[in-house]
Amino acid sequence: MLNPMTDPFLSQFMVRFFFVFGIIGLAVGVGLVLDHVRMHRMFGIVNRWVSMRHSTKWLAIPRDTSAAVARNRHLIGGIFILVAAYSTLVLITQVDVARIATMLRIDAPRSLVVLIIASARWCLIAGGIAAIAVGIMLIFFPSALSAIESRANRWYSFRQQAPNVDTMHMDFDRWTEGHPRFTGWILAGGALVVTVAFGTQLFAHG
Repeated sequence: MLNPMTDPFLSQFMVRFFFVFGIIGLAVGVGLVLDHVRMHRMFGIVNRWVSMRHSTKWLAIPRDTSAAVARNRHLIGGIFILVAAYSTLVLITQVDVARIATMLRIDAPRSLVVLIIASARWCLIAGGIAAIAVGIMLIFFPSALSAIESRANRWYSFRQQAPNVDTMHMDFDRWTEGHPRFTGWILAGGALVVTVAFGTQLFAHG
């Protein structure tokens, strides 16, 4: 459930959001009905395709840090062991699940909240123990750790799995150009309903 302090703010924000975009949709719909040539000219000006594929290419390049880790394996392994041991000890000895559930004051059954917090705590403890094991292997058994990493490490690139995500699809724009007035009436009618519905809520509470 939403916090009582944030609920009114989010509600008013959503009402204003849909009211404003309802007015914009109504204006676009009326424009398509009355002067579709000028509206399509304006669409051509404001339509710009911004591709994230080129700007995020560096995120899809695998980087091998194994050589740097191997050179500093004692230091990195020691840090792994110390930090993971400390955090695991704190989680085991100082984290009171029931107290945290009381402090959060979540509007849900207490047993469910306690179960979720306890599950998260044990997941973190398991992760800490795994980090300690990795640190020990990094210092004393680097060859065994490298063998595990060679089988476990796989690079999955979203760019390769979904190459067509960055392709522009203009089917709706072309259909709108072929049926401008029909599209305008549908858009104006739907936007009018949205504007009236959310405008009534906005000004009723204003």
